[in-house]
Amino acid sequence: MQVTSTQAPTKYPYSTVRPRRTNCSAPAIEQFPRPLMGPEARKHGGLIIHILVAIYTFLGLAIVCDDYFVSSLDRICEELRLSPDVAGATFMAAGSSAPELATVIIGVFFAKDDIGVSGVIGSAVFNIMFVISICGLCSATASKLNWWPLCRDCFFYAISILVMLGTIYNESISWLESLFMLIMYMVYCVALSFNAKLERWAKSYNIPFLPKDDEPAEESALVSYRSLQEDRLSYTGPNSPVTEQVKNQEGSGIQETEQQPTTQPKQPEYYKAKEPDPNEVSPLVMPTDGNKWTLFTWGLVFPIHFMCRATMPDCRQEKWRSWYPFTFCISMIWISFYSYIMVWMITIIGSTLGIPDTVMGLTFVAAGVSVPDALSSLAVIKEGLGDMAVSNAVGSNVFDILVCLGLPWFIQTAMIQPGSHVNVTSRGLTYSTVSLLSTVIFLVMATHLNGWKLDRQYGIVLMVWYLIFIVFASLYELNVFGEMNPPVCPSKF
Repeated sequence: MQVTSTQAPTKYPYSTVRPRRTNCSAPAIEQFPRPLMGPEARKHGGLIIHILVAIYTFLGLAIVCDDYFVSSLDRICEELRLSPDVAGATFMAAGSSAPELATVIIGVFFAKDDIGVSGVIGSAVFNIMFVISICGLCSATASKLNWWPLCRDCFFYAISILVMLGTIYNESISWLESLFMLIMYMVYCVALSFNAKLERWAKSYNIPFLPKDDEPAEESALVSYRSLQEDRLSYTGPNSPVTEQVKNQEGSGIQETEQQPTTQPKQPEYYKAKEPDPNEVSPLVMPTDGNKWTLFTWGLVFPIHFMCRATMPDCRQEKWRSWYPFTFCISMIWISFYSYIMVWMITIIGSTLGIPDTVMGLTFVAAGVSVPDALSSLAVIKEGLGDMAVSNAVGSNVFDILVCLGLPWFIQTAMIQPGSHVNVTSRGLTYSTVSLLSTVIFLVMATHLNGWKLDRQYGIVLMVWYLIFIVFASLYELNVFGEMNPPVCPSKF
């Protein structure tokens, strides 16, 4: 079907690569290869296959990010001798947010649709509400939260939301606007590099309604699921290295035993990659003592592990430690591959069910690309580190908004087609962005009213708020509250 398209009047000297259509919006499904199944075949059962493929790509993203991409980032941070704060805000954030970045790149350069933008918005809400809620629900005991990491990250997150709102409000993005987003992220990294000084300055005012911290706050840099071994060395527990060392030294002197726990938590001057676990079993080895479910799950992810091991060296191993640049590049290719397939499948699912791309981005794409963030926060909450879990969920949103959106837009408008602009078709995304501010305010207020504790009651409240937000954001996109978005043009795909 031939659909005429006209370019809307614009103040920019060059046309955009995604021109607006007069009475309808271009369907994103036409920007991908034609599906193997037609619309009728998908409606009569074929859609199940697309759903299963989308779920499988979620698993692929999680495995590639946690086992290979983050490991290469660990080595980069160690080689550059970055401090843990700066490493967490830059490379570790890139590790957990790589799927979001790949999704936006696909949305800008391939789908030419708002699915990438809505995916980032949905991912931001997913991280700050759903992930922290799950952490509270899965926490066996209440974890005390220090106010400084939460307030610091929420402040910069709110600034990021305002920058994003100003960028997409006029429904077009220029290279200056995207460049400003990248500059703001650099400001955030600089602020994190002075985190210790800023924390001492903030706590010197003794703000009355904030809790007093008798002990230093936990290290609140962004962490990754596979980089927790190093963090475990800084905390004592029943099976921690510190405790084991104290047990071995029992009877050798009280003074030496007491000094060990106080010197161990001292933060290193620069980031150090964790050592490989000598007892770790290769994922390519079939479990011998597992039940049928264990064998099924092993066989399910075996192709993913096999392709990764066949194409990427494990830079955690001593003989491959210097191969981290190669692992970094190949893992980015795999992340882009899985993200492309995921966005393609979700676009087909939404088109078949008649659901707008932005709604699919707010829900399913957001959940899929947030898998590494969820695993990271769940892993640290099991260690009893509430501040790390919350800071990882909130702080990574700054990277999602300023870099995952700003970088592809800047490449498109300043490098590929200098002087062009990128259109934002959905007006409802502006309202969803405004409502993002409510999530920041609600998170701080809920934390304060809960006594700055991370527990199950806190998790239930955040879960309810997340569901309310997603429902209203989806209703905005579905034009329930007014004509926010033009109808989708008909397609034979």
